[in-house]
Amino acid sequence: MTRPSPDVALEQYLETLKLSGVSTKQLTLARHFLRHLMSTLRDLPQDGHGYRKASELTLRNFPADEQFRSFVREFFPYWNGEAAPPAKTSQPSLAPTEASLLAAMQKMEADPWAQTSVLKLEQQLHQLKCLQRYAEELKKAGLEDANVQLRARLIKLLLFHLREATPNTESYRAGVDKLLAMLPSQERWHVFVSLAREFFYFLASDPEAGSKLQRQLSTADLQGLLAA
Repeated sequence: MTRPSPDVALEQYLETLKLSGVSTKQLTLARHFLRHLMSTLRDLPQDGHGYRKASELTLRNFPADEQFRSFVREFFPYWNGEAAPPAKTSQPSLAPTEASLLAAMQKMEADPWAQTSVLKLEQQLHQLKCLQRYAEELKKAGLEDANVQLRARLIKLLLFHLREATPNTESYRAGVDKLLAMLPSQERWHVFVSLAREFFYFLASDPEAGSKLQRQLSTADLQGLLAA
């Protein structure tokens, strides 16, 4: 399949959005974002890996908003020449349809961008399961609900800052350090470090994680982390 020029692909994608009833403001935003993406892509390999790299670089320069990730995912088949030009006589679709589930599966498995998205989903699912197990173990340990909820909220904040990082010990430490820098007093650092340390065992799927809870962290200690 012949790949269209980037400008043609962009106009095809925007026309599809227009036919689907997207607002003028949203069309302008999509055009602005995707022009940045195409500019970055010029200096990279013109394949799925290059597209993914250009997307990652471009996303860093825009707010952390899911709509920009949607632009990236939806524009890929247009850029790659897989999407048919929009037809005004039929109901538009933001993504090309497949003949069967098997064909759709094979396409996903061959697309490096899709594979990255799947890996991210698997990573997030693992984190959610760990967080659930963490909360359950805290309750089993007899901690009050307010304490459990505060710990979970603080760990969610840590996971939020780790969302784009490769999951390993170094990135986890970097995420902890990033949040420590936001604390108004270094005297409270040990509280967050203890919290992060106890959750790390859950994230690492340690079967003995429940025995390593830092029970001495009081609700007042945790509330102090959120004090202005």
